[in-house]
Amino acid sequence: MKGLRKLMPAALVGVTALGLAGCGTASASGSNTLLAKVKKTHVLTIAESAYAPEDFQNPVTHQWTGYDVNILSGFAKTLGAKLKIDAMPFSASIQAVASKRADLTIDIYYTSKRAKVISFSRPMLNYNDVVAVNSQNPAISSTSLSQLSGKKIAVVLGSEEVTEANKVPGANVVQYGSIGESFLALSSGRVAADFQPDTDVAWAKKQNPSLHIKILGAVPASIAPPIASLRGYYGVPKGAYSQSFLNKLNAYLKKIASNGQEQKILNHYGMTSPVFLQGIASASNTYHP
Repeated sequence: MKGLRKLMPAALVGVTALGLAGCGTASASGSNTLLAKVKKTHVLTIAESAYAPEDFQNPVTHQWTGYDVNILSGFAKTLGAKLKIDAMPFSASIQAVASKRADLTIDIYYTSKRAKVISFSRPMLNYNDVVAVNSQNPAISSTSLSQLSGKKIAVVLGSEEVTEANKVPGANVVQYGSIGESFLALSSGRVAADFQPDTDVAWAKKQNPSLHIKILGAVPASIAPPIASLRGYYGVPKGAYSQSFLNKLNAYLKKIASNGQEQKILNHYGMTSPVFLQGIASASNTYHP
């Protein structure tokens, strides 16, 4: 669940104590850098968690796939390398990169806490919370607060969307244990609306066209954070060790956002809306809230 896992606190206990937060001031010779290591070993290791459609194992082939995997596989090829998936709980992934046990995170939200121990790439994708409704018999006709007021709204337990839904006047917020459960409730008419990240709705429709769900529009701006604050970034070890690698990664991400290559990747996962890459090609290489 993007709203849940993107902002979930990483397991950073002991990172600062190990001196990792201060490693940004250290110098690195050309032969002792992340870029040099990847080129020498021909391996790019990413700290991976199973969250479709970003990164997951194909149930038939058991191979890792997803748009993060596709994007980073393409980048690895430009360095003469192949991806190595280091599967782990998301809560451990940032520490793994901060301690250089992995080279790169899957795409995550920027937080000031994370920025103390890892460096962030340029943004690679917009995320946006949307209001999904039943496609055959929608209970509401717009995403306005007046339409949502007093309605039964599905969310996933522990997600950021819980906070948004609780701001709807008089809403009956129903928390489900998984995205799939919430979509089944919406498809069967047990709830009037479902607050979810647009990536998850697009993927669910791609995987199961029989689900009677559709995106009605964005969650009202008055109760949701601005889309520019919900962008995905890749994370690398902090400091001079990663700078030349980060420069290469940023150039690649800008290129594929500009030439249509990234949109082709997203289309494969049902993410055809232009909102996902809106403003990404022209974005700065550094984080701006």
